[in-house]
Amino acid sequence: MAQPSKVAFLSTFESLSSLQNEGDDDEYAAANWLVNSYGGDFLPISQIKNGNVTLNNYKALWIHFDREFEESLINSQFENSFLDEDIINSISSFYKAGGNLLLSIYATRYVKDLGRYDLNVNIKSFGSGGDNDDVWYFSPTWGTYLGAPEVINKFDDPIFNELDNVSYIIRDNGDDYPIIPLLGAGWKEDHNYFWNPQPDKANDDLWKFKDFENIHYANSLATWTHVQDYFGTAITRWNKKDEYNGKIITIGIGAYEWNQNSGTNPYQANIERLTRNALDELSPIGMSTYSPIGINEKLKLVINNNTISFQNISKMVSCKIYSIDGKLINIFQLSRENSSFDITHFKDGIYFLEANDEQNSITFKFIKSIN
Repeated sequence: MAQPSKVAFLSTFESLSSLQNEGDDDEYAAANWLVNSYGGDFLPISQIKNGNVTLNNYKALWIHFDREFEESLINSQFENSFLDEDIINSISSFYKAGGNLLLSIYATRYVKDLGRYDLNVNIKSFGSGGDNDDVWYFSPTWGTYLGAPEVINKFDDPIFNELDNVSYIIRDNGDDYPIIPLLGAGWKEDHNYFWNPQPDKANDDLWKFKDFENIHYANSLATWTHVQDYFGTAITRWNKKDEYNGKIITIGIGAYEWNQNSGTNPYQANIERLTRNALDELSPIGMSTYSPIGINEKLKLVINNNTISFQNISKMVSCKIYSIDGKLINIFQLSRENSSFDITHFKDGIYFLEANDEQNSITFKFIKSIN
């Protein structure tokens, strides 16, 4: 399989072990997963401050800031670290040059700190939390109340691919819609940090939702489960806009808790899959490693947003492309004279390409990125 480009987890701690021993358990769980499961790097921001690292080596940076303090202390800790002049200037330059960011929980505020959005986070909760027997879901739908002018359903967005245990509930308009679990019964810290955009517009105003997306080049992807109007953007994609050539995904919903203090979260796989989908989008696959196909040959696969092509091809190669759910999308053949295939018409998402010559077969995974 081709692998995602390099991703770095930015931390105020000097090492993964020091984060484990001295830091927040949720930050450690997220960083440990990135390093040991996803294959990313742990990057202390001190290395950025000291000029010991080149951010251009990375396609995406992840800041997960999640601590059990009151608001002023959390903001103070974040500002003393990530608003340091050298740090924010380096990350801003990276972002404006086309680098991508995943910002989660209290790090979502960085969208405004970087100048990408002009509204402070206005949906907030802090502290150590409490015991709660409910399962916490999120909803990818808006406008499901009786008489709503338009239903908006983002469930088919690639960021939700392969999430498990999806339930369907009947909304007030009489139809059923998906909700997706992230956190099981037990202790919940309930650290929400996201936006109710266009606060001058009523929650039942469709243009509250549409103006936000259209004016700010953003995609609202999820909100709290109980919402049936147009309130809230708890998971958001911030697309390229003006001088900001990179992309940001923010996850600020309280159900996104990386380590449930009271025990194992039965929906931990959804936390990880949601994050993997976001990072796969932010660090799209470009070129695979060399992979053998045929006798004494090395075939190099190159994929960008619009074209699949092979280098070092010496014989006819039959190719099949499948969607993430196993549906056959296309069949084509490539040769030395005709070594590329256009995928402009493909929908954004994750695909598998199976390449066969006369003797061997190999499969590549690739992402058609969202523009």
